[in-house]
Amino acid sequence: MISPEPTKKKKLKAYGYIATLIFLIAAVLIFLYLKYPNLLTIFTEQNKTREFIVQHGVRAPFILIGLQVFQIIFAPIPGHFIGFAAGYLFGAFKGTVYCLLGILIGASITFWLGRIFGRGLLKLFIPEESMQKFDNYVVRKGPFIVFILLLIPFSPLGDIFYYLSGLTAIPFLIYILMVLIARLPNSYVNNLIGAKALTFSAREWVIFLSVLLVLGLIFYFNRKKIEGLILRFVKFR
Repeated sequence: MISPEPTKKKKLKAYGYIATLIFLIAAVLIFLYLKYPNLLTIFTEQNKTREFIVQHGVRAPFILIGLQVFQIIFAPIPGHFIGFAAGYLFGAFKGTVYCLLGILIGASITFWLGRIFGRGLLKLFIPEESMQKFDNYVVRKGPFIVFILLLIPFSPLGDIFYYLSGLTAIPFLIYILMVLIARLPNSYVNNLIGAKALTFSAREWVIFLSVLLVLGLIFYFNRKKIEGLILRFVKFR
């Protein structure tokens, strides 16, 4: 009979990693609060967002990218003012590039946090057979849903979705490509609004929504090919 001790040790080790992660997050938040007492206003007040980025001079693009990464990692923090500020300060094109860099970095970090900690923990409590069924379902049926949730401007899951993606069997390269394609239109619109310092007209919103619809349809009609491509990358144990 196999001793349950190794499993218990693995569980304790996993809990230790999670406790360490929680401690580090709490330490970072406390440090940031002490150093920047009004940190939250940077993400919730457009003028504060601009002022904070501008005061860093030549480092402003890196600060903007860092803010984008930060708000994705700490998912409840809103991020739309960062896009507006990026467009206002750097123009629609450069602002979009900077924002997308931040999104891709943040989405990568949260994906791997979800995969390493969340998926690793799930495997301790969910039988391998059940995990394999879940992976098969996600790979065969899930990519379209993943893409749509990334594509829509106000996803009900918000940035938490990046963490949840790490629980799936979708390969990282496929995932990050979907993030790039799906987040590009929304990022560009936020930057364009910021660059113009105006709200979109009805005509521009129609064009924007039409682009989202076309992207969604392209993905939908090619979903079998995409699922087949993903299956080539995924190796089930």
